[in-house]
Amino acid sequence: MSISHQIEAVYQRALHLREQATTHPVDPSILDLALKDLYLVLEELQAVDAELHQQNQRLSNAQHEVDLERQRYRILFELAPDGYFVTDEKGQIYHANRAAALLCGQPQAGLVGKPLLVLIQPGDWPEFQRRLAQPESTPWDITLHSRPGEPVTVAITTNVIQDRRLGATTILWLLRDISQQRRMEQQLQAIHPDLETLVAARTAELQGAVAQLRQELSDCRQGRSHEPHV
Repeated sequence: MSISHQIEAVYQRALHLREQATTHPVDPSILDLALKDLYLVLEELQAVDAELHQQNQRLSNAQHEVDLERQRYRILFELAPDGYFVTDEKGQIYHANRAAALLCGQPQAGLVGKPLLVLIQPGDWPEFQRRLAQPESTPWDITLHSRPGEPVTVAITTNVIQDRRLGATTILWLLRDISQQRRMEQQLQAIHPDLETLVAARTAELQGAVAQLRQELSDCRQGRSHEPHV
């Protein structure tokens, strides 16, 4: 019998004894038996109370550890050098860290609730929508609007988390600023033809110098061979 059923049984017996006491004297043996049952129930209640206290303590300790772990991840999320967004499957922003806010030139609080699409330049919308419909881990590049300055080119990596119990999808977006890298690549591409021309001209000069040196060596050897022997 469970402790709740035992309590109910003792309660009903106590009510019965109370009803008897109002009309007839209570049999001492019945009273003694009821007191023993009550004592046993109290002992079990004390044991249950001690077990509940231990369980509550364990739960409290576990909750404390979870809170500390959540705080550590929150700090890492906020202080990460790269931008991070957390969105639903439609791309609506739940969370954005400081680096993401700097990339977009907007306050963190102002990003929450916005569709990530509105932060992206229109030319990249088709690719973004395709990736949103079929997330994959392969990195790709897009260009973000940036209020205070020039558009920012970022490399994006996504990770999808499925909550089967709630039927919800969460997408994690890692954005790494590659604007400077792209500018350097463009500069290298711009000067590439000039470099090729310069290298070709320098190569031709070296080849001419080598050819002239070989000719001079050849003339020198021929001159020695025509000298009269003493």
